[in-house]
Amino acid sequence: MTKLTRYPEGSVRELWAISLPLMISVFASLCMIFTDRLFLARYSLNALNAVANAGTLAWALMGGMGMITAMSEVFVAQYNGAKLYQRIGVPVWQMIWLSLFSYVIFIPLGLFSSQIFSFNTNGTLEAEFFRWMMFFGPSYALMTAFAGFFVGRGKTKILITVAIVANILNILLDWLLIFGVPPYIPEMGVRGAAIATSCGYTFQTVMLAIIFFRKRYRSEFGTTQWRFNLTEFKKCFKIGLPQGVFVALEVFGWAVFYWMMTSMSKTHITVSSICQSFLILFSFFGDGLSRGVTASAGNLIGSKRSEYLFRVMRSGLILQALFICVIASILLIDSNDLIRLLFFEHLESISDQNIGTNLMGTVRICLILTFINLFFEGIRWVYSGLLIAAGDTFFLLLTGSLSVWIGLLVPVWAIVLRNHLPVEYAWLIACIYSFVLFVIYAIRFKQGSWKTIDLISDERKAGID
Repeated sequence: MTKLTRYPEGSVRELWAISLPLMISVFASLCMIFTDRLFLARYSLNALNAVANAGTLAWALMGGMGMITAMSEVFVAQYNGAKLYQRIGVPVWQMIWLSLFSYVIFIPLGLFSSQIFSFNTNGTLEAEFFRWMMFFGPSYALMTAFAGFFVGRGKTKILITVAIVANILNILLDWLLIFGVPPYIPEMGVRGAAIATSCGYTFQTVMLAIIFFRKRYRSEFGTTQWRFNLTEFKKCFKIGLPQGVFVALEVFGWAVFYWMMTSMSKTHITVSSICQSFLILFSFFGDGLSRGVTASAGNLIGSKRSEYLFRVMRSGLILQALFICVIASILLIDSNDLIRLLFFEHLESISDQNIGTNLMGTVRICLILTFINLFFEGIRWVYSGLLIAAGDTFFLLLTGSLSVWIGLLVPVWAIVLRNHLPVEYAWLIACIYSFVLFVIYAIRFKQGSWKTIDLISDERKAGID
């Protein structure tokens, strides 16, 4: 069977059936980061802002590597669509090997983080959080490599249970490690937040690995084909590297954005930290939907039914529009109470310029801009999922890596930083940046250049099954 669900190919119902478990899984994972922020907001304002800076840099590296290893799902999807079931385990193993190889990158980055990176006013806290995230960095890449086995086949429900349990574990560890339990557990602050989140990802990796090696999967999908296959590795790496570098550069660009906010004032970085926290939390929908689009489109391409891809695109845009209508009620209608509930203590304690009764208004305006940014980003992720499924990742590398610097950082530096403008202008520029980038992706997809790419042509000709 090449169909992922019982619903018509590319329909809203099929895409929703595939994407919903992914969304829940991503939501549970992102809740780990959001939970860290909530605990740290009550622990220390400096800790919260330090994690906004160092955490973004850490995720640039971890997310970049994780995006490369997640490309296992593209090949799994196309092999599944082409009924080459015994080949499915091979690309997953190549990305497992890459994850293990990445220790030689992450460990030195953790050991020498203070010497490599110039952290800002909360340098000690930033360096400590970054160091511990690097020590556990490969666990995230391993998780996305194993997850590709399930995502590519459209069997995503197992990811929900695993992610929810990992999230509960993270919440418990956040409470225990950030604040400590004298005299048994010392107070660790940002280090505790990093360890808690990393333990959550490690737990998911172990659980997915156990399921991956089930007897049924070993015989049906070749999940014990553990040997390093240079040809397959190069194919996965060739497709994954551009996307991984793009993600790393884009997230690193956002890290620079938050560094610039830090250099301007405590108001700028605190408001931006709050906006970033909500942006991270609500991005679960676009992230999960994008991966669902990739799985659906990858299977259609593998079974040579590319004519359904435009239906997948429309279904993705419909689902994204519906989601935006739902969260608009949260960010646009009644955000004040939510902000006070989550961040009240430190909003009251800031004594920078332009602070006081106007601070809540500033946060509200920036949250509206965050909502607009999230809308355009969600649409872009739909097109990104389609292009990834087709293997058109080099285009994503070129446009993504250049646009974040040209469309976001240079304008923020030239307009906001040099003229000492309020933080609202920085988030307005971020909205314009996201809009322009989604338009570029849409044009690329409609041009159809991706149709000339065939990732599994050799296997088709060999007739492997």
